[in-house]
Amino acid sequence: MKYVAKHGMSDLGRMRIVIDKAYQAYASRLSDFDPQLAWKSDREAVVSFTVMKKKIEARFTVDEQNVEISGDVPFLFKPFQSRIEKVLGEEMEKWLAKERAGEL
Repeated sequence: MKYVAKHGMSDLGRMRIVIDKAYQAYASRLSDFDPQLAWKSDREAVVSFTVMKKKIEARFTVDEQNVEISGDVPFLFKPFQSRIEKVLGEEMEKWLAKERAGEL
């Protein structure tokens, strides 16, 4: 799966806040799926959760203009891959809009 969103932020540290806030908003709703957020570096985070004993990971990579969300979907969930991409993309756009509006 892959989704790219333009963030338009000069302070890339703000992207960490956006990703953290988005994760926090959904972690409690996904608590049955053992959600995890791990920052690998200042510009790369991995969000994971487990469904039906299958781990799904989404990697968030931030550069000067974009945030890319990528990951591999287990075979069992391939029929839902486009839906997963759509939901992740919509949520990222929503949280980026909140940041641009000064709501975070």
